[in-house]
Amino acid sequence: MISNIKENIISILESNKGLFISGEKIANDLKVSRTAIWKAIKSLKNDGYNIHSVSNKGYALSKETDILSSKVIKNNMLKYADKFNFIIHKTVASTNIIARELAINGAESGTVVIAEEQTSGYGRNGKSFFSPYGTGIYMSIILNLKKEKKIFNSSFITTAAAMAVSKSIEEISNENTQIKWVNDVFINGKKVCGILTEGAFSFEDGKLDYAVIGIGVNVNFPKDGFPKELNNIAASINSKNNANSNTKSDIRNILVAKILENLYDYYFNDVNFYEEYKKRSFLIGKKVSININNKEHIVKVLDIDKTFALVAEFQDGKIDKIVSGSIKKYK
Repeated sequence: MISNIKENIISILESNKGLFISGEKIANDLKVSRTAIWKAIKSLKNDGYNIHSVSNKGYALSKETDILSSKVIKNNMLKYADKFNFIIHKTVASTNIIARELAINGAESGTVVIAEEQTSGYGRNGKSFFSPYGTGIYMSIILNLKKEKKIFNSSFITTAAAMAVSKSIEEISNENTQIKWVNDVFINGKKVCGILTEGAFSFEDGKLDYAVIGIGVNVNFPKDGFPKELNNIAASINSKNNANSNTKSDIRNILVAKILENLYDYYFNDVNFYEEYKKRSFLIGKKVSININNKEHIVKVLDIDKTFALVAEFQDGKIDKIVSGSIKKYK
């Protein structure tokens, strides 16, 4: 009960951010007692919401508040808001771990697990993903493939997610983004987003039961900066030295909304994004070191075909497609 009241209060205060709304009006609008409103406000403050309380004036949500909220996300979705169900946590080990457990227990497609912080966030090959509190977007989207009629293609969904993030960042900021095949989004040569798609097969028919799309985006510059080992390779959309930074307080909620809208278009509505994806790739024409089945190869990337495979020239002159692999170095 109190969780529903909290969500509705946030929706009201968010729509009137910076303005005081009386407790009596909120109680009347929600058809609950003033005591219930007071308890919910107290709980919201404990959750991290910066809510001002003033006698005879009521409650106001600070304009600087940037807390992830399902209500605020849905309020910023121009379409498909009914297609997603949000589960938001303050701190988790990994949103992908939680999402996988939910998927095993039959969670519907469109279930989205989001956290303010991950203590053990990870990407491809088990690499850790720096996920400090309140600065990024750490979310996992469930696809229940038992109930989906679409034929699942892991390469396609990962590229669709990368394209959705890339386009969404450009829609809310003045930044130009690039994509490093297959799943990393860059700004000015530094990584701002990583994507990891995981799934599980059915022992009965050998088909995938579910897939989980994990997306980590560095939105705001961390309070204490990035760890030394990431200084030269990672960045945030809102960099401390970035004149193009979007200081809008709801940027994370807005970005989640945009990413989900674009992803739904690409995956469920089959909106073609091949040319846009290819245009954003910065590997075409470059020599790269790529790990394929635990073996390093030096290749020159010639193209990305319409199945999102790399078309590459190997050192022996052979030209072949690469459908999966991990890019180590490029020049």
